[in-house]
Amino acid sequence: MDAGKHGHLSLPKGLALLALLAISTCFLFWMAPNRDRNKTRTPPMLSDPVPYITNTYQYLANMNKFLSRATSALQNTNIFGFHLGPKTVFVITGAQNIQSLFRTSPNISFESFFLMAMQTLWLAATDDLAKFRNDKSGRAATPAAPGTAPEKRYWHGLHSLMHKYLEQKKHSDSLAQTYQRFFTSRLVSQFPVVGGEWTEVRIVRLMKSEMAYSAIASLLGTRILDTIPNLVDLVWDYDRVIVNLLYGAPRWLFPGAHAAQRRILSACTRYYQDASAEYDWDASEEEVDWEPLFGSRWGREAARWMRECEFDDKTCGGLLGTTGMMGLNASTVPITGWLVMELVKDPDLFRVIRAEAETAYVATESGERILDVQKVLTLPILQSLYIEGLRVHVSFNISREVVNQVEMEGYTLPAKSIIQAPTGISHLNEQVWGVEGHPANEFWAYRNVRFVEQGDKKVPVFEMRGRPTDFFPYGGGIAICPGRNFAKQEIMLTVAMLASRFDMEFVRWEKMDGTRSDREARGDPKYAGAAGVPPDRDMRVRWKRLW
Repeated sequence: MDAGKHGHLSLPKGLALLALLAISTCFLFWMAPNRDRNKTRTPPMLSDPVPYITNTYQYLANMNKFLSRATSALQNTNIFGFHLGPKTVFVITGAQNIQSLFRTSPNISFESFFLMAMQTLWLAATDDLAKFRNDKSGRAATPAAPGTAPEKRYWHGLHSLMHKYLEQKKHSDSLAQTYQRFFTSRLVSQFPVVGGEWTEVRIVRLMKSEMAYSAIASLLGTRILDTIPNLVDLVWDYDRVIVNLLYGAPRWLFPGAHAAQRRILSACTRYYQDASAEYDWDASEEEVDWEPLFGSRWGREAARWMRECEFDDKTCGGLLGTTGMMGLNASTVPITGWLVMELVKDPDLFRVIRAEAETAYVATESGERILDVQKVLTLPILQSLYIEGLRVHVSFNISREVVNQVEMEGYTLPAKSIIQAPTGISHLNEQVWGVEGHPANEFWAYRNVRFVEQGDKKVPVFEMRGRPTDFFPYGGGIAICPGRNFAKQEIMLTVAMLASRFDMEFVRWEKMDGTRSDREARGDPKYAGAAGVPPDRDMRVRWKRLW
């Protein structure tokens, strides 16, 4: 069996031990292990029958089981430690601890994980990695290291690029409007007949094809999709194996994973080279919302920034292929698939979401009906549906490195250790999210809705049940996902468009190879801890376009 085809380790015992050796070597390279335990008070440690081996293997091979043990361990404490290879990791929960993790501090850093991803996922050039390692000026506008030349402030440049062209409302709204145009066009071209015969489609497969295409076209332009006709397939090939590559597993251990990575990054590098050669860098196109060569303002400004930094072409291809392609689709597509399947499973909920969506349509000057993005974002039950999808189906271990010794819960966490806050623990906290008849570990679309009296009827009002320290699917602090605003718009727009434009009826559950399944979808365990967890089954539906 080619282990490179799977999202987590699934290996014979001999290879598993070799995998652990490779992981340990990588961690030693990236972050020198802490050997100074001092005499300070340290958090309780998770049991580890074979020290440094048992927990490490389970963490890498069966994240679901590890998180189940972690949840049990956190019943009586808000922090515990375990050994991940040679590293000491502290798993935390609790509002104060989460706040401390996300607070800007010189003692806690995300940068080592970003550098690791640059090397193992982007395959960034050595010289470009050195540029970031040697830049001590930080991400803030005021440099932490006075005297750093502006053109050498790589952390600040990257942060500014992401903040301005992805986070700011002007640009995320533009991306959402462009996405709506592309996604609508794809649906209309595939299903041109209004009120015609019923057609069978598979929800997950459709989302992976049409959502991914429309999102890539919106962010990076259509030329890259025309130049690389199988680009969407390359994205999902990489998605299946990217977890295997994060910690630097060698090529001989996961040949399939490395091959999938090379295919997409090589294609993106070649495209960047060709597009950069063709683009008129002296033209004043900065204010254009979208153009086919680099797509959105973010696409153009990212290319311009990389060019000005004189990054190697393969580093640029790595940013496009990993941050641009994977960051764009890895969570939004599976989450949307889950939500559409929930609507089909519950016809009453489907009708409610359709009725809400209908109130958000406006007419353009040409008479075309489109969704008003801002109205969509205020629909109360759709908002609750969106939050519930992220709460239940995002599994991500938010990680920071301890740069200087810190105190937490009265314990001392030494330098070079790691702090992790798993969403899978906080998001399923029964005390926060549980409702009578609707436990926290189950999906319930109305969990964040309150009904209030308005005249002679009750109307729904969106009311977030958890606090920011209970719900952090996009991370938090200065390293929070910069694309979260567009992600929210993309998911909610897609659900609203499909619910309002198509009738749907359940046919059957299917395995991903198209064969019949005797059960409904569950979260694919291979993706636990890796962000959006896709379903392990697809849903076949009959649908018919209404308008």
